Amino acid sequence: MAQKKASADPNPTEGLIVPSKVGKSKEDWIGNQLKRIYDEALTEDIPDDMMSLLDQLDNNASATESNSEESTQ
Repeated sequence: MAQKKASADPNPTEGLIVPSKVGKSKEDWIGNQLKRIYDEALTEDIPDDMMSLLDQLDNNASATESNSEESTQ
């Protein structure tokens, strides 16, 4: 899982793109920043423990469907 490391000199604006004064509104800048964060989240790996839980849910759902099909026959 990707984790951000704290630097010795914390900079709260690190990694942010500062809005330009010309051509874009504050709303456009905010929208672009939200899109950038969303895109970064989509590219992060899913942790192994989360994948294990998802596999368990898939297996339980398959078993439940099999049992319900057998009971209707």
